[in-house]
Amino acid sequence: MREIRNHGTRKYQIVQAQLTCTQVGGSCVAFEEDFAILTGNKPFPWQCSLYEKLVRSDFPRNCDLPTGLGKTSVIALWMIAIANNPRLPRRLVYVVNRRTIVDQSTAVAERLRSQLLQPEARHLHAALEALAAVRAEHPLAISTLRGEFADNGAWRRDPSRPAIIVGTVDMIGSRLLFSGYGCGFRSRPLHAGFLGQDALLIHDEAHLDPAFQSLLTAIVDEQRRSSEPRPLQVLALSATGRTQADFTLGDDDLKDAVVNRRLHASKGLQLHLVDDRKDLSRSIAARAAELDGKVVVFLSSVDHAEECAQALRKAGRCVATLTGTMRGAERDELLKSPVFARFVPTPRADVTPQGGTVFLVATSAGEVGIDISADHLVTDLPPFDALAQRLGRVNRYGEGNAEVHVFCEELAAPPQAKGDDEGADEDDDEPIKRKDEYDIARFHAKALLAKLPVREDGHHDASPIAMRALPSEDRDRASTPQPDIHHVDALLFDRWSYTTVIERLPGRPPVAEWLHGKQEWEPARTTVAWRSEVAWLTQDHLGRDTLDDFLADYALRSRETLSDVTSRVLKHLRKLAERSGNAEQFAWLVRYDRPAEIVKLGELVGRYDSKKNPTLDDATVVLAPEAGGLRDGLLDGLAVFDPAVSYDLGPMEAERLVHESEEEPDARAGMRLVRSVKRKVEFDDVLLWWHLYAASQRADDDGSRNSRGELLLYDHLQRTEAWAARIAECLELPATEQQALAGAGRAHDLGKRRRVWQRSIKRFTEPPLAKGPMRPSELGHYRHELGSLHDADFAELSEASTDLALHIIAAHHGRARPHFPVIESHDPELRDDVVAALVREVPLRFDRLQRRYGRWGLAWIESILRAADVLGSEDWEPTK
Repeated sequence: MREIRNHGTRKYQIVQAQLTCTQVGGSCVAFEEDFAILTGNKPFPWQCSLYEKLVRSDFPRNCDLPTGLGKTSVIALWMIAIANNPRLPRRLVYVVNRRTIVDQSTAVAERLRSQLLQPEARHLHAALEALAAVRAEHPLAISTLRGEFADNGAWRRDPSRPAIIVGTVDMIGSRLLFSGYGCGFRSRPLHAGFLGQDALLIHDEAHLDPAFQSLLTAIVDEQRRSSEPRPLQVLALSATGRTQADFTLGDDDLKDAVVNRRLHASKGLQLHLVDDRKDLSRSIAARAAELDGKVVVFLSSVDHAEECAQALRKAGRCVATLTGTMRGAERDELLKSPVFARFVPTPRADVTPQGGTVFLVATSAGEVGIDISADHLVTDLPPFDALAQRLGRVNRYGEGNAEVHVFCEELAAPPQAKGDDEGADEDDDEPIKRKDEYDIARFHAKALLAKLPVREDGHHDASPIAMRALPSEDRDRASTPQPDIHHVDALLFDRWSYTTVIERLPGRPPVAEWLHGKQEWEPARTTVAWRSEVAWLTQDHLGRDTLDDFLADYALRSRETLSDVTSRVLKHLRKLAERSGNAEQFAWLVRYDRPAEIVKLGELVGRYDSKKNPTLDDATVVLAPEAGGLRDGLLDGLAVFDPAVSYDLGPMEAERLVHESEEEPDARAGMRLVRSVKRKVEFDDVLLWWHLYAASQRADDDGSRNSRGELLLYDHLQRTEAWAARIAECLELPATEQQALAGAGRAHDLGKRRRVWQRSIKRFTEPPLAKGPMRPSELGHYRHELGSLHDADFAELSEASTDLALHIIAAHHGRARPHFPVIESHDPELRDDVVAALVREVPLRFDRLQRRYGRWGLAWIESILRAADVLGSEDWEPTK
């Protein structure tokens, strides 16, 4: 059934599929056809059942689905569901635990989107396209918060356009809590609003991050208590059966031939004991070398993984390695490896898979979510939940007969497992140390493996169906210890939402422990990157700005960084500092709980103390390439600087451009100037300009400051008003919010009429401009948003709409949450008492509206105007 809907002056053609479909064999015929178009496969029964829930806006909280049954297809389910029910959340936020699988998940989304271009999918294409306010090349935006698909800004450009955002717990979680890693204070509420409203968040492998899942539950509950306009929906996916599920496989799934084959996939498990844990890598390498075909090897220790890979290479074997300590760029290159191509179901078209027997040696970085399937598995013994994930990487599709070899040293029985004669002394009430709980879990995992059924060949049956049949209490006891999960309350949510306060605020802790919990058995980690600017950038170059401001404009991307245990990073940094001249090299120390600083490398490593001054714990260290330290994508304190090695990867050309010259160059088409630094080249009399440009939709900066073109103010206000009205109407917002957004759009930049503002962009005649190359030093800290608050006239609006419109104006560049800083609280053309009254009302209004709309709801509405502001700066208007 086709329906024409009139949104203002534009007609939208929507393909409206009936939600009640003819049922055949327990599945919806229309859905089966659409699913096959997008994926090329017939849906499993569970996929049909979950779709029918989603399209009715019935969102399960916890889905228990075994590995190998296509959990990532939830993306396709949402795409089909929103095409048939436009009231579903416009954004799908897909959260994964490992950085290694972000790009893989994004590639799945891109393949699904490409299928929308097929003739048979035109009804889906039209339905998705009709939801958006802005015409775009694709009806579905896709962004990822790391890697090769690094945030392209598409998901923020049009809030009404369906979008898929993929990221890690850190990237998504920090943004949800108004503390986005790598984001400046201006963009933090925008990200929180768009991720925390009108969104369905899929938490894949949720059992791996119980603290984050607990946080999500708290956010959902708080949003419902606050009656937020478009509350976040959360769907947790897990393959371990560790959490209480309200959605899992049904009887129809167990009868399905493909599902049945995968659940009963042959995996014969053998347990091998070693005398000493130090012998693990040697013993595992020896056993792996005896196997043929595709062999995946898992080791929990990075050192053991490297030793095992080296032993196999010495034996002339073809080996690929995957560890969490590799730099993002080199880890991304793994997809181009002929060896790795043997393990993936669909290799890249430009890669020829390696023939013969091949080996993939991995740490936990490869055990979760990554879509690989090996013929055989050799592994050390982790806790049960991690072992279940590793088993999911072998004979994934039930098409072979896999050998599984598990190696383990002798594990001491924990106190509660000892007999009466071996128990602890009666007066020994010292609790078990948390660092020991990991080995206790491994002890129980080893005992649990003995409970698996024994096959005719004498090996234990480690098929998915056999693993899931083990008693749930035993599985819980043998699984990775739960971290200490911090309580979160309304007061914390409030303080995190005060994004204008960039200084340390009492009672506002860093968000890391709320994302991951406190895990004493896991050592602290440190991230390392290399940037050419480290060698010369000083505070004098930054002027009034901070290093955090610089990094907000030129953020570190995951492709540039590697991460390792802090103790190992410190060892390598000390070796670098000991090399002649390196101790005096500058480095950047970046932390999320204090301002970033420029420090000498020798001082950085000298002041570290794991107990008294743990400055490197959970921090990022940025080195100059001349310091060296990079070999094959890994941190190596013995590696000297080699010009042939790509230390500084620079920005990805599609998003940002760094340019150095003696004269100011013209920006590339579609880009604008973000930052300029004038520096003198050492040992030379040449003065160079360092310029950073950004694609307009990726820049989280003040576009007025960095625009290279001219735009008349009243044209900009008219366009912004039109775009704000269009987006609000496409989102079917209530009249109060629609009127507030339109009113804010036509008044948000009225403060730019001030002489001081026009003079800062070299405009000395009428009519005033909205954009132009700016000299910030001439503004004297004047904020045009404050002037706009005074000049706005909303006599025709209701009191509620006026209140909201004024706040949106005040907050459209990240201020007014909750205040304007003192240094910015002035207007050269108004009396001090008038300005004081305006400034005094700003935090009161913020508090009033945050109680009305909720924290994320208010940020979402603010961000709609910010999106309209960007669109209103471009040379086109909504179609009449």
